[in-house]
Amino acid sequence: MSTADLLGTATEPLDPTHEERRRLLRTAGLAGIGAFVLWLCQPLLVAVLSSNDTDAPTIETLESMRFTGSVEAVLFTGIAASLMVLVLATWRVIGLSTPRPGTASTVGLVMGLVGASGWVWSAGDSLSMYTSVGAGLADITASPEVQAASLQASYLSVTAGLVVFTIGSFGWYVMLVTTGRRAGLVGKPLAALLGLLLLGPLYQLATPFAAPWSLIVFVLGALVLGIAMLVKSRA
Repeated sequence: MSTADLLGTATEPLDPTHEERRRLLRTAGLAGIGAFVLWLCQPLLVAVLSSNDTDAPTIETLESMRFTGSVEAVLFTGIAASLMVLVLATWRVIGLSTPRPGTASTVGLVMGLVGASGWVWSAGDSLSMYTSVGAGLADITASPEVQAASLQASYLSVTAGLVVFTIGSFGWYVMLVTTGRRAGLVGKPLAALLGLLLLGPLYQLATPFAAPWSLIVFVLGALVLGIAMLVKSRA
């Protein structure tokens, strides 16, 4: 018989599932906040590195800010990795309450991972402009207009990565407000807030040629989820 038993101070053993849930929630929380911080750093660092502000960039413009591609590649890849951790950690929390999630829920998980990979796409497109292939544009044509048009096409491809992120995240958020709600991962107030974020992509669909700011509402959602998961990890 232990001393604790003799003194009448024996404690209940820790529930390993509860401890794992707290650890996963903490991991998801840090990942969500990390994704937002990395996204916030991108325009700040690019502004510091850029010395040429123009709406019609050319190869000369890229050469004046030659490390922008490397910085964006690192930041975008970091965002992708953080979002993947957020998606997988929250999925494992759901699995603790729902050992056998349905097919629709699993599709939501896959869409979340595909959405996160959109940032890898954007990272590759951003860095590709700063390779010898991108620099070769100057050998093909000296026309500033043609160079600007070619670079604009590259920027469209970077934006396409954000579109992939938005489409994938939309499906993942639907899973969170349904399966996540039933599993106790998401409460009613948080589910309502995540539901409002779903309006961002719908606005983009309804307003062709609008500025793509609504495509990144899910980055703000990562911050909200990150904070919420950290709070839940302390419960």
